[in-house]
Amino acid sequence: MSTKTTTSRAAQAAHEVIDDTAAKAEPVELQLREKAANAGEKVEATHEKAREQLDQSLAKAESFVKEKPLASAGIAFAAGLLVSALLRR
Repeated sequence: MSTKTTTSRAAQAAHEVIDDTAAKAEPVELQLREKAANAGEKVEATHEKAREQLDQSLAKAESFVKEKPLASAGIAFAAGLLVSALLRR
């Protein structure tokens, strides 16, 4: 006759299942954490690249406006007319 009670056997079986599941889940968790970190690094790099491109574009626009103020005013006026016409529709 077994000296373990049904509750003890059920608890032991549950602990075994939990331990087995934890052992299988740990590598998956580590892999997910690594992929999340890599994704974060890629997003940060893309953000930095976009920021640099925006800064370069703004510098070019400022340079153009300083070099050709009359043409810049004409372009701004034409763009305003176009936007105004589009918004009226």
